[in-house]
Amino acid sequence: MQREVKYSEEVIRIPARNAQGGACVILERITHGRQVHTDGSLGEPEVVNRRFDLRTGESVNHLGNDVYELDGTGDRLQACPSIRARN
Repeated sequence: MQREVKYSEEVIRIPARNAQGGACVILERITHGRQVHTDGSLGEPEVVNRRFDLRTGESVNHLGNDVYELDGTGDRLQACPSIRARN
């Protein structure tokens, strides 16, 4: 018998700058899955998928620390942690 799983998505907005100094926002999308028990209660959330993209839908790769790269062009993006802390 297959167990039922409930999914939810969390979106974290990360302010960043592109190579030209322009502002942009990277979206970190985290999909959580929870097992539904026979009594209807939900288990602990587990990260099922984590991905990064821009509001325009362009895929972004997380290279480490605060550095990201556009998947299609290879352009680098730099997260702005000081701005993130204020939001």
